[in-house]
Amino acid sequence: MQFERFDLLFRVEEGHSQARYDLSSSDMPPQRLSEYGGLADRSLGEAHIGGSEQFRTELARLHGGRPEEYIVTAGASEANFAVCAALLQPGDPVLVERPVYQPLEAIPRGLGGNVTAVVREEETGFRLTADLVSAAAPKGLRLLVLSNLNSPTGVPLEPDDVRGIAGLAAERDFYVVVDEIFRELAFEHDTPTIGGLNDRTIVTSSMSKFYGAGGLRIGWIRAAPDVRRKVRSVLDYLSVNPAGPSEAIALALLRDRDKTVARNRRLIAEGRRIARDWAQRSGVPWREPVAHLVFPRVGGDTTRLAERLLGEHATFIAPGESFGLGGHFRLNIGMPADQLTRVLARFSHTLAALFGRFRPSPRLKGAGARPGRSG
Repeated sequence: MQFERFDLLFRVEEGHSQARYDLSSSDMPPQRLSEYGGLADRSLGEAHIGGSEQFRTELARLHGGRPEEYIVTAGASEANFAVCAALLQPGDPVLVERPVYQPLEAIPRGLGGNVTAVVREEETGFRLTADLVSAAAPKGLRLLVLSNLNSPTGVPLEPDDVRGIAGLAAERDFYVVVDEIFRELAFEHDTPTIGGLNDRTIVTSSMSKFYGAGGLRIGWIRAAPDVRRKVRSVLDYLSVNPAGPSEAIALALLRDRDKTVARNRRLIAEGRRIARDWAQRSGVPWREPVAHLVFPRVGGDTTRLAERLLGEHATFIAPGESFGLGGHFRLNIGMPADQLTRVLARFSHTLAALFGRFRPSPRLKGAGARPGRSG
């Protein structure tokens, strides 16, 4: 096995050591532990293999199915790795969406899978259909790997395509794993979970994005019994069990989900308005997002743009090259309104200086305050 460098993570590590401003990290803003009481007396030795009954029951209440369908993991990163390691042998055909969050492609390749791509075309709004999957699927396909909402574009799977892809998996005898870490943020768009549609569908997710609680390292897998048995054998050699104190905090967040929903709805609504206005003023092509992620096209070398932004304005962006499609960048509009306004102003100034065809934002003069970083 050999795993390629995780380009985006490398950029985050390098960039955040220099950046004061962040346009591209994908979490919603972090929450404070002080907002959730009753946790101070939790045992630091408590842990449950596969996750506690209480936590898995809460997952089933929110996302469907039965508690026994869920395995709790050390974040979605471990969940995605464990699923691929459990299901793949060297040489197995794997189909992965593109543009793509790099680990979803790099993990199966590193495990020896023969990886090919199904392309989300920009001309169709990056939509992925069951027909596209069917046409791209190689003979003997073992595993299809997707995200919903897609990272970096933020585009959802439509209900008919969720059902169609699940049906294809059953018909052609392959597994489909969908990272649904952003799905809950599509408040006004119907994008159902693929979990539980049949025994070939697998879901991974975590607390990090919707809840802004990546530091907990709590994720989960929802799968059929045969897949769970195979995954459990892999997890026995990884984390074994999720951290008990983290799971207790995560359970409090799940039970008080309405508070997070209200906060996220407000941030995304404000962010859409601000970013739409900024795009119109700056001349950046705009596609209205269903949640907090957008993937605007600015053309040119966005890696060079990212480096210049970091060097001249201490501002971090994730370039499209990190997701397999240059000329774009990932934009997170789900940050506090004043922070988003200031950071976009800095960004448009560099964009205009580097590419010429864009206009600097007139708000740049008011962008002196130093916002926090959402991670």
